[in-house]
Amino acid sequence: MWYLPTMAVMRFWLTVFIFVVFVALPLGAQEEQESESAGYHVGIGDVIEVTAYQEDEITGEFLVEASGAIIFPLLGPVPVAGMTPALISVVLEELLERDYYVDVQLKVKVEVFASQPVTLLGEVQVPGTYYLEGRTTLTELLSKAGGLRSSAGPVLELRRTARADGEGPPEPMIFETAKLSTGETGRDVILRAGDVLYVSPKKIYFITGEVARPGQYEISLGMTLMQALSQAGGVGKFASQVIEVHREVDGEKQILSFDLSHIRKGRVADPAVTSGDVIFVKRRFF
Repeated sequence: MWYLPTMAVMRFWLTVFIFVVFVALPLGAQEEQESESAGYHVGIGDVIEVTAYQEDEITGEFLVEASGAIIFPLLGPVPVAGMTPALISVVLEELLERDYYVDVQLKVKVEVFASQPVTLLGEVQVPGTYYLEGRTTLTELLSKAGGLRSSAGPVLELRRTARADGEGPPEPMIFETAKLSTGETGRDVILRAGDVLYVSPKKIYFITGEVARPGQYEISLGMTLMQALSQAGGVGKFASQVIEVHREVDGEKQILSFDLSHIRKGRVADPAVTSGDVIFVKRRFF
């Protein structure tokens, strides 16, 4: 036998529905937001925003001072440097509930990020100092800087102020700009405070004489003399096997000679091409 629900039962289920819609969902969204910023540790120079429901006297923005503390109403200096926003809210709530409040709920977020600088220089659209806002990849930083200029060279160099293991000076990390542009690399490179990044300009060499396409060309990463000749379409039928490279070293001009037949046979190493090189492919004499 079926019975219609009483008014009391209907009111009960209505209350449950209202709780789920207006309470449970916002809490879930808040937890997701906190988890996203959980990795950021507040530092000197950051500004945090503290919001207390219906408690305006302890709501506001607070600078993390050189001491690593904020000056908080009622409490005075409270050390927060190195803490996450979630941990800061817990610490402040505990301190406030000792003497001033029975049950206070605080929400803490970083309003101004200014404690974890990285420097991006060279051939990018907007070079300068950027501040990390949590976990930031090399790809994300380049995107924030507007990407690479058309004048960008083949490599980006990343230097760190200290090694992770603390032993010895850090070795620079080299990334090919072509792969950075396509997203093939850079997405898994997590930046650290103090990183310095430099995108070098394009490096050019000149080639003239008995080649298919004389002119100026961009030097690719690790380019050698044989590769440079190939980029210019190869040597002509009447080209001499002895190639001259005119190079300026410390303000002095040098003329270097290389025998292509020796390079092909592996008798001598294929020399690297450097910025500003002028390669002369002479005509041979019969």
